[in-house]
Amino acid sequence: MAKNEARRFRRICLSMPAHIIVNTVDAYEGRLVNISPGGMALIVDAEVVPGDAVVVRLKGLDVIEGTVARTFPDGFAVSFLLSKRRRAALTEKLMLMNNAPFADGLGDQRSAPRHKASDSRAVCRLSDGASLYVKIIDMSVDGVSVDAPRRPPIGSEIFIGRHRAVIVRHTPRGFVAVYEDVGRSEKQPFLRAV
Repeated sequence: MAKNEARRFRRICLSMPAHIIVNTVDAYEGRLVNISPGGMALIVDAEVVPGDAVVVRLKGLDVIEGTVARTFPDGFAVSFLLSKRRRAALTEKLMLMNNAPFADGLGDQRSAPRHKASDSRAVCRLSDGASLYVKIIDMSVDGVSVDAPRRPPIGSEIFIGRHRAVIVRHTPRGFVAVYEDVGRSEKQPFLRAV
């Protein structure tokens, strides 16, 4: 089997600008050639050796940390250093980008505008009576997306602040819950911060 065929992840050809920092010192502008959930190839005029630390910023994708895996005449390949959650999030983004013609309607389908929450935290009360402390990622009048240390099962009923909600999906960072009591009085607090 050829070395290229033994790769753990399938690479996607994707051309976009890349801002690259090598060993936290040298900054370069380059171009992404291809990417997978495990690594990428970059065209960049930089002096690097395998093992160098690299941080790559790709607009619309992510800021990705890794190490130089190998060099070639006009650039180098990077092997990623990602947590399972960040790798899952990157995989999802790459799947949507690579299958754009088939992904129509798979984007954000929320009916109400969402608002980012900067460092807001809340207490979720689970159906078994346990409490779960979460960080609010964003929220709308219909529901909330949270960063949580654990994910209750989809379909679970929870209370977030004074709102009863149902978990509708898991995300790489936590879960999304939709409020069951959207029609309640506007005077009640949206979330109880901690």
